[in-house]
Amino acid sequence: MGNELERADKGFAGFLKAMTMTNTDRANSMNRSVVEYKPCDVDAFFEPSRGVYNALISGGDPRLRTSAIVSQTLCAASNGFPVVIIHEGNHLLEQQLRTNFSGSGRYKEISSGNPCFEPFYGLSELEISNQILETAPKDYDIKYNARYYIEGISAYLKARGKNLSFKLFSTCPHSMIFDKVDDLEMQGKISDHEAQEIKSKLMMGQSENYKLDSFLASLRMEIEPLMYVSKRGQHPLNIVAALKHNAILSFDLSSVTNKLLLNTIIYQLKLALTRGLQYQIVIDSIPIDSNESYAAYIRAPSDKVCKTIAADDFYAMIGGDEKVFSAIVGNTQTLIVMNHSSGHSATKWAEVFGQYDKFEESYSTSRGGSRRTPFSILSSPNYNRTVNVSKNREYIIKPETITRLGSGEAFILSAALGQLAHLILTG
Repeated sequence: MGNELERADKGFAGFLKAMTMTNTDRANSMNRSVVEYKPCDVDAFFEPSRGVYNALISGGDPRLRTSAIVSQTLCAASNGFPVVIIHEGNHLLEQQLRTNFSGSGRYKEISSGNPCFEPFYGLSELEISNQILETAPKDYDIKYNARYYIEGISAYLKARGKNLSFKLFSTCPHSMIFDKVDDLEMQGKISDHEAQEIKSKLMMGQSENYKLDSFLASLRMEIEPLMYVSKRGQHPLNIVAALKHNAILSFDLSSVTNKLLLNTIIYQLKLALTRGLQYQIVIDSIPIDSNESYAAYIRAPSDKVCKTIAADDFYAMIGGDEKVFSAIVGNTQTLIVMNHSSGHSATKWAEVFGQYDKFEESYSTSRGGSRRTPFSILSSPNYNRTVNVSKNREYIIKPETITRLGSGEAFILSAALGQLAHLILTG
């Protein structure tokens, strides 16, 4: 056992098996084209020298899925990619990532145990306004002119010598903002012209200030355990900043119900692409739950992003959305399928693996006329034995096979190897 792939159908054992196979067995084996390997570690399928591929891991033991995520992260890091791993409380994953990357200086972590998330850190005024407008659900009904109010707040904060931050935006005293602009003018920190320009922008978007306040308050409730506080000694961090500095970032959502936080993460992942950043994104068991932004992001193909998704049941994770399933599986180059309890999900994977022409033999015996031999007194009956060969279409991997897979047992479809493998994963 180890991280080397070794064929199970070679050597003496393979020779003995071949000796017991009929011609029909050999034809079926060739048509089915499943390569048997001896037990090995999952990292054998994430060899850095082969490059970085989109990967999907569904089913099986959480420990093995975590090992696959870490192997893919090591592969991406070896190829120079920054990596963002999004999960919900997977402490085993965090522990393994720290073990493998803490000495590199690249590993960063956002979690309740390491609160350093600052959504606006390093963003321009335009990027901040776009982030708010694009991540706020329709229920908040924030109109486009809110952009001007955000620009006015930004100009006021800069005039005070402040860096733009989520905390300052979310605690803005909206009812007193015009008076505070006047105070800056009286203190000589801004000119009359600058004061009028700031107030003009505030007035243009003033009708949206209470909606902005409501949205930012809701977002703050979700990110409070993760939020950057200057007195704690951490450095502010977000998705864009981590990718810009080629980091390996583990981001614990705390709860998959934090929809506004997830919207913010997806926006920043897309923003990174507009900045020309390439990266690997790893999503560990984060359900779609009708989140259109999230669903659109994970199913959209991109030559700048390698995506890895792991789940105990991927089909259930995406809520059975056929379009998302087809899009993601169609863009996956390394597919690992282990045991599934759901028969419906097992059938979906059987359909992905496809069908083959299976030949089956049947025998029939007919009785012909009697014949007499020189050494027989009585005539003996004449029997004719006929071999019939039929051809049927059958799943390469049957659904019931997937539901009955043992511990660590997996089918792995690898574009890099150009084959469908069957083996026991040991770690």
